[in-house]
Amino acid sequence: MTTATGAGQWRVDFDAEVVFSNGGSLRTEGFRLDIPGDDIDDAELGELLVRHLGLLMVGGTTISRKELIREPHKGSRNTGAAGAEDGAPDRRTVDLTGPGTRLDRPAGAPEDIGGLVDLPVVLVRLAGTAEPVADRLALAPFEPAGHAVVVHTGRPDGPYLTPDAALLLAGRGAALVATDSVERDSPAAKALAEAGVPTVTGLTGLTDLPAAGARLHAVPHPAGHGDGDGARVYGVTG
Repeated sequence: MTTATGAGQWRVDFDAEVVFSNGGSLRTEGFRLDIPGDDIDDAELGELLVRHLGLLMVGGTTISRKELIREPHKGSRNTGAAGAEDGAPDRRTVDLTGPGTRLDRPAGAPEDIGGLVDLPVVLVRLAGTAEPVADRLALAPFEPAGHAVVVHTGRPDGPYLTPDAALLLAGRGAALVATDSVERDSPAAKALAEAGVPTVTGLTGLTDLPAAGARLHAVPHPAGHGDGDGARVYGVTG
């Protein structure tokens, strides 16, 4: 049985068993994956799971339950869900600037805009989770070096990174950290500042940012406003 709720891109929640040709099996319950369209049959879903997990020597898959859900893609690996359904790139610009968008460039960060524009995006989608704060484990699947790490919390009035996660991003060479949270005075923010990592807070429209393939541009305003530097921030996809 399949149902659809909410709005956004399509994902699938399912239970499955993977049997390996050299013995043994793997069971999943309540596993979720991005899908490229609005439906998927059991055989395709089994292949998608195998590709996503990078499993070898698979003898067969069985899907015992599945539910189609409208919600933003989270960035499932190797699912083919990041671009247009026909495989053609869907190039567009997504304005992420909100009234509370602020750019903080601490000492040690690049002084020109070279370190703020045309950055490949790592999108950490936490909206809808019980605790929308990224810890080290939430960041484990990603390679942040040279990337803009965008943390989508769906809850702008709270924290978005643990201090340990901030240290991990700094240590692994993240070029910039951005979020829809407006939190700018926290242990995590302090850790990023001390490591010289620029941060952008107060983004909007992150639901429209694709899970993979986007590039981020954060253009500072010539004159700051409020209690920090304003910025125009947008993502380019395709």
